[in-house]
Amino acid sequence: WGYAFDVHLNAFYPLLVILHFIQLFFINHVILSEWFFGYFVGNTFWLLAISYYIYITFLGYSALPFLKNTVVLLYPFALLCLLYVLSLALGWNFTSMLSTFYKYRVK
Repeated sequence: WGYAFDVHLNAFYPLLVILHFIQLFFINHVILSEWFFGYFVGNTFWLLAISYYIYITFLGYSALPFLKNTVVLLYPFALLCLLYVLSLALGWNFTSMLSTFYKYRVK
């Protein structure tokens, strides 16, 4: 389980950097705005972060010679891309939704 935890940490670090560091520079002036470019940028950050997590997890487990058919770990990419396109079509801003959730959760 130590290897699985190491793969998780290696995959989680880029997600953490993208969503909790890089995204902060854009959150107030770009992402939380009500126009298309705002939720395009915000949702693209989420797409990149989760894609990195999935791909690095795949790389970590595919390095093990006794695991077969690790390509299955890449299947969530299809659902992720579909959810991304759907969110852009519906105007759903993930970052704005989570910011509102945390704002009212802390109160």
